[in-house]
Amino acid sequence: MSGSLRVLRAELSRTLTSWAALFGVLMIVVIPFLWVWVGVLADRAERLQRMAEGRTYLGLSEGTGWSTMVDGWRPALMIATALLLVQTARSLAGDRESGVLRLAVTRSASRSGAVVGRALLGPVITLGMVALSGLSAYMAASLFGGDFGDLVEDGDMIFSAGEVMDELWRSMLPVVLGMMAVHSFGLLISSLSRGPVIALAASLAVVLLWDIFKEDVGDKRWYVFASHAPTFADGSGMRELAGFSRGMSDAGMPEGVFRMGTMLSPAEAIVFVLLACLAVRRRPL
Repeated sequence: MSGSLRVLRAELSRTLTSWAALFGVLMIVVIPFLWVWVGVLADRAERLQRMAEGRTYLGLSEGTGWSTMVDGWRPALMIATALLLVQTARSLAGDRESGVLRLAVTRSASRSGAVVGRALLGPVITLGMVALSGLSAYMAASLFGGDFGDLVEDGDMIFSAGEVMDELWRSMLPVVLGMMAVHSFGLLISSLSRGPVIALAASLAVVLLWDIFKEDVGDKRWYVFASHAPTFADGSGMRELAGFSRGMSDAGMPEGVFRMGTMLSPAEAIVFVLLACLAVRRRPL
């Protein structure tokens, strides 16, 4: 795996200076603001309608910033998951098609190093997108008047701010690890594909098909890394966090799901990278 760090630096520099990366950053920054704005307008309209009809508004009176932030953060991470697949589709398959992969292997890295260097990029860009979109969602929620105190409804505290923070970190860990596994899966598909278009289509097709059918397998879906990532048919910890941040006592990450997300997703990611190394070593560049 010689040269993997050189490949990582080169891939990171190329990713950060590309127009596609700039567009992706704009998307995951703007989406939380738009989502929060629309959600706040809808909430205010519902309040006014209930007041006009003489009905009591049901919902939190304090701590509304948490749910507002999660509502803005969640769609941004769905887009980020798709962007990870786009990035990995271009990676090995695109570089093989353009001849960049052969040049890198000839001059600076082994075949396995070329794969591992690209795989190491996954955690870097995943953490960057999660942090950036989370900061954007927090700023949007604060801008529109959300407060981040205890969750209070009808004068009764449902969850303290500390409990919400604990649940946030607990829910986000499997989400982040699942997204990293998605990146590794895309890298494997890229290593097996003849071109980036085929790699992108194949990886997106597999994830979307799993999204459609994962509910049919019940709790066994948690054995698959993609169930822990925030996809378009989201069933990840973000969905549970959205309910918890609204004060729903039956919401929250189950212990068994948490363990599977934190143990199986990294293991599957490592397997994907090893299989990608094997594929690159066996196939002509």
